[in-house]
Amino acid sequence: MLNLFKIEWLKVRTYRTFWILFLSFIVLFPVAFYFSAYKYMESVSTRGDIQEEMLKSMFDGPFVFPKVWLASAWMGGLFFILIGMLFILLITNEVQYRTHRQNIIDGWSRMDFLKAKFSVLLFFVLVSTTLVFLMGLLVGFIYSSSAADMLNGIRYVGYFALMATLYLMLAFLIGILVKRTGLSIIIYFTIVCLVDNILWIIFTLKGNQLGYFMPLEPVDSLVPNPFKPKLLEKRTLEDYVLIITAFAYIAGYIYIIINHFKKTDLKT
Repeated sequence: MLNLFKIEWLKVRTYRTFWILFLSFIVLFPVAFYFSAYKYMESVSTRGDIQEEMLKSMFDGPFVFPKVWLASAWMGGLFFILIGMLFILLITNEVQYRTHRQNIIDGWSRMDFLKAKFSVLLFFVLVSTTLVFLMGLLVGFIYSSSAADMLNGIRYVGYFALMATLYLMLAFLIGILVKRTGLSIIIYFTIVCLVDNILWIIFTLKGNQLGYFMPLEPVDSLVPNPFKPKLLEKRTLEDYVLIITAFAYIAGYIYIIINHFKKTDLKT
């Protein structure tokens, strides 16, 4: 798979849009996260003791260990939609410029093409997860009075990796099925920003937990908003249930992608 990734790298290394979107995530997420931490900690330090304790009890110190891991993972997820859009572009461009067909004519199998794109997916997950870890570590050390319990919440970095994988698998599925760049991106944004949230609201009315099994909710719920007061949390499902559900969706997306691409007409 490493050789396939090297070929993919040759395709994108001079692609300006790739660098714009990729570097936007690499730069904007750390800057936004550090700025948010700075402003929050500044506002807490300038308040009176009672107000400070109220904020701590409501939000549980989102930028100090161990909660900083959740804050970093959650904010990284907000910006990760840029990577999802970029991944769709890389897939649909193959169809638009017929490079996927040329790869197969030159000796690749259809599975080789899918493996090459999956290697790019793993690259994006690895880079973004590393960045989430480093920002959590940096901000945590800056604003925490003690690092004794710094590893208690590090599981959220792993949850982010799972979230990134599921989001990109959805982007992969949409790109393979729809093939048109503009329409694929619109569908992706609609599902991520609108449809999934509406379904969650509908299916969690009156304490129902069914909403947490919607396509993206398992991973979204594993990395909840750290600024949401604990009293508003409705989830009663254990983390392992959501993890299993997320892996089930990933496996389902992989199955659909492979079966569709094996049968699709590469001329279209």
